Amino acid sequence: MVSEKRKIRQKQAAMLISISKAIAEAGTPSHRLEAYMQVILEKFNFSGQFVAFPTAIIASIGEGDAQRTYMVKTKVGQINLGTLQRINGVINDLENNVINIDTAIETIRHIKDQESKYPGWLVVLAFGIVGAGFSTLFSGGWLDVLSAFCLGIVTGIFARTGDKYFHLSHVVAPFSAMVVGILAIMIHHYSSGINYVLVALSGLIVLIPGLGITIAMRELSTDHLVSGSGRLAGAVTVLFLLSFGLALGYLIGHRLFGDEAFTQSTPTPDWFRYLAIVITSLAFTVIFKARLADVFWIFLSIALAYTGSKLFKLWLDQPFISLATAVLIATAGNVYSRITDNPASLMQIPGIILLVPGSMGFNSLTAMYTHDTITGVQAAFSAALVAVAISVGLLAGNLFVPPKKDL
Repeated sequence: MVSEKRKIRQKQAAMLISISKAIAEAGTPSHRLEAYMQVILEKFNFSGQFVAFPTAIIASIGEGDAQRTYMVKTKVGQINLGTLQRINGVINDLENNVINIDTAIETIRHIKDQESKYPGWLVVLAFGIVGAGFSTLFSGGWLDVLSAFCLGIVTGIFARTGDKYFHLSHVVAPFSAMVVGILAIMIHHYSSGINYVLVALSGLIVLIPGLGITIAMRELSTDHLVSGSGRLAGAVTVLFLLSFGLALGYLIGHRLFGDEAFTQSTPTPDWFRYLAIVITSLAFTVIFKARLADVFWIFLSIALAYTGSKLFKLWLDQPFISLATAVLIATAGNVYSRITDNPASLMQIPGIILLVPGSMGFNSLTAMYTHDTITGVQAAFSAALVAVAISVGLLAGNLFVPPKKDL
């Protein structure tokens, strides 16, 4: 009898550890992971606690003499909305007695085998589309958009190659930025002229850790000090690597092709910006490994963020535009979660991507590398204010419509 109970406890612990690791490697912030795991513990009458860090999870499961403590090493995962959806589905099925605990453990253990596997060329193409889309939103011209698309493709190739080779993955950020900087100056030199600063920023936009900075601020604001500090340090380090690589690329490009000022192009028409939002939504579906069935919700999230920020701009200034828009997106995501029983992250993350201050932080470091210290400090302070505003907005949105689930 005792042995049977021990086996049941071991299965329960294995399931909980598998769930927490899969959620962490799908890019879930520590505060959401801990809250979600606590909900699961309560649902199934388990006793325990979870403490999550960006690269590890510590779990204490059971009580009294039966209490056991586990430590699991995790990878710093990219956002994977498809995995979050599937984990949520497994928990729902287990809660409704559709599957038993053995099936749940087996399903979660092989959750990565079930994720949306888009072909490599499509992921690279998505990088290019996002680069072109953001250059449109940054008021770039037609040639800027085309150039950003090409440089986004280059960034995507480096990112995909880095995923395959461990040692190369550590230098993807600076090496990609250097190559993009050289190519941006080369395109400017041999064409009628582009805004190579805007084009390079757009081409690297997927690698810029604006979301990481925002998540770190949110973790710090919810008293997850270790996770927030670690994540913020990691995001700032990536910003330094990118800005250093881009500064080096500019230096090499100017030596090869001459020191020329960038050209300010006429922005693309408004209809093309709206079209870019639609196409960028499809690209984010691929990059975030979401299901094709969720394209509409991702598009709606991005559309809400864009139109909301434009509307609030009529009455507010930054960082309050980002604050109001974050409240809108958080509320919409929580309403979506309550209606569909899906994770709110599916609608919140794509919209927040348009608001995050990664480009501001990137520009601040780039300015400092070019000895424009005042501009750099101002941009860094603005980036910090926007990150705090988004974090406060997301928390405030939870007050208006409390989340059904913490994913």
